[in-house]
Amino acid sequence: MVVEQFPNFFDWIGPGLLLLCAIALSGTVLGIFLGYVVASFKHGPFEAFYVVAKVIAEAIPDFLGTSPRRIMAIARLSVKEAIRRRVILVTFGIFAAALLFGGWFMNAGSDNPDQIYVNFVLWGTQLLVLLMGMLISAFSLPEDIKNKTIYTIVTKPVRSTEIVIGRIMGFGILTTSLLALMALISFAFVWRGLSHDHRMVDSPSVAEFYEIDPETRLSDRGKRVSSNAIKTSETTFDSGHRHRVEIIEDVRRPEDKQPEDTSNIVSQSELSDGRISYQRAVVVPTAGHTHRVTVNGEGDTSTIDLGPATGYFRARVPIYAEQLMFYDREGAPNDRGIDVGREWTYRGYVDGGSRESPNSLAKADFLFENFDSRFIADQDILPLEMSLGVFRTYKGDIEKRVIGSIQFESVPDDPSSENRFQSDTIVFETNEFQIQTLPISRKQSGRLIAPDGSTVEIGTFDLFDDYARNKKLNLVLRCEDYNQYIGVARADVYFRATDDLYWANFFKGYLGIWCQMIIVIAMGVSFSTFLSAPITMLATLVTMIIGFFTPFIRTMTEEDVAGGGPIESLFRLVTQKNMEVTLETGIGTTLMEQTDNLLVGGLSTLTYLAPNFAQLNFSDFLTYGYSIDSQRLLVAMAITVAFCMGLSIVGYFCLKTREIAK
Repeated sequence: MVVEQFPNFFDWIGPGLLLLCAIALSGTVLGIFLGYVVASFKHGPFEAFYVVAKVIAEAIPDFLGTSPRRIMAIARLSVKEAIRRRVILVTFGIFAAALLFGGWFMNAGSDNPDQIYVNFVLWGTQLLVLLMGMLISAFSLPEDIKNKTIYTIVTKPVRSTEIVIGRIMGFGILTTSLLALMALISFAFVWRGLSHDHRMVDSPSVAEFYEIDPETRLSDRGKRVSSNAIKTSETTFDSGHRHRVEIIEDVRRPEDKQPEDTSNIVSQSELSDGRISYQRAVVVPTAGHTHRVTVNGEGDTSTIDLGPATGYFRARVPIYAEQLMFYDREGAPNDRGIDVGREWTYRGYVDGGSRESPNSLAKADFLFENFDSRFIADQDILPLEMSLGVFRTYKGDIEKRVIGSIQFESVPDDPSSENRFQSDTIVFETNEFQIQTLPISRKQSGRLIAPDGSTVEIGTFDLFDDYARNKKLNLVLRCEDYNQYIGVARADVYFRATDDLYWANFFKGYLGIWCQMIIVIAMGVSFSTFLSAPITMLATLVTMIIGFFTPFIRTMTEEDVAGGGPIESLFRLVTQKNMEVTLETGIGTTLMEQTDNLLVGGLSTLTYLAPNFAQLNFSDFLTYGYSIDSQRLLVAMAITVAFCMGLSIVGYFCLKTREIAK
């Protein structure tokens, strides 16, 4: 999963408030200026001063005298009006029809059917509720003004603030109720669609399993099996797939941690060297899940029972590093890694060195600054998960993956006087495009190094008590294959803490859709105070598009973007000049660059006036099985409240200056 932002609410709120104040101040100045211009055409330039001043002076008592009781009355009327127009019923009907027939077109036997199901319900719900919110809010006030039903409200002691806030609240209450119902039905749809069972295709007896040839390591169907598998069989074909069931040999030393779950152990025996051999039955994961195995009996006479699917409904809690730093072959640091020429710059690449310079210092350092044992569920085994990229400069062995390694180091508060711990290297094979898990033992063999570089002690040290005694831990990632590269981003390597409840995480994802929906409703109500219904819909739709593409638009406004701004890029395209070629200096080039600066500045300003829906969209977290942390939810709620307040104020002044409000 791509994660580019790691928000901390208390770090974010300070710059966020400054930006809000800047937008509010500039918006106030612009609003007063536009109000004066409009009033000048109606009343003349001198009378316009008094008209604008009167509107501003009346705003303060209007806001202070706003009545919650009258707001709720307007909200009730808005709910009745929306129900009478049947937009809610049509939306729910389309949603129900999509779920009834959508299951026919989803392949439960694909590699990740859970991602297909979750993405389907999230995308469908988001599209429907945003369009519904735009429709009911854009047509409400213009239709009332057109039909003159608004006069029954404005002729009563009702303030403009109460009309605007009441409509936003009424539409919000109604759509929230519908969204909650859709979330419940979607959860049941996903759960029911992915739930399935398997049985053994032949006899469930272990004696009937196929014996693995230690030379070929192939099953009876010619498939490669696990390196420690000794017998294999298969399940029935259900939900578009089947699983391979293996009897694996798990050998552990007496001092190692022994298996806590003994329900899948077929037999156990003690080897001549004192180690204990466990023969365990496991289901090889297929389509992103596996099944729990229960062994009845002991030895070859035991039978296998398979439970329901496990692994679909995940809510991983990742512990990310606070900082990622890359180093090249000479050990020079940079924050982007090696550029391998790929356009997508999300990942930086670690150089594997070459045969001519085998002592390469290239690496990626992940600094964990709050590494505490209380975050890890199993404190003896720490699950380290990675989703790495690979860039090959030559094919090599097609059956061999690129080799990487990790190493742990302590981070002394005072490196000049304190010793530091350094673990032995852990070598692994990369598994591109998939999440791979390395079980990291809490006890890591390594050495204690003095500040002068000499070795003080060699032994086994505790990862928490020794390496991270000050809550800081450095993880070093290297590429061990010459002339190959491993791509990694900050979110690609993390320790996995205890998983959250899936159903709670599912509804957190719908909370992001709710934030988007409320902002769209506020935009529709605010724009409809001075625009007609079709223009309101168009303005709301354009603002939504800007909001969804805010990150992409901001990358276009960066100063170091290749090819320059829109005018310069068009000029290069017409004249067939390369993006890296420097243009000749002159009046034309200067005029073109200055025009681009104005256009890019205006485009950048639009991204701050429109809500950044990317910060309110949590669909990727649910699709890929990650927990939505509270910091992101707080940021989303703060953005929602800020935009609703700002749009309510804009809607108040626009409605206040219309003839119907006088």
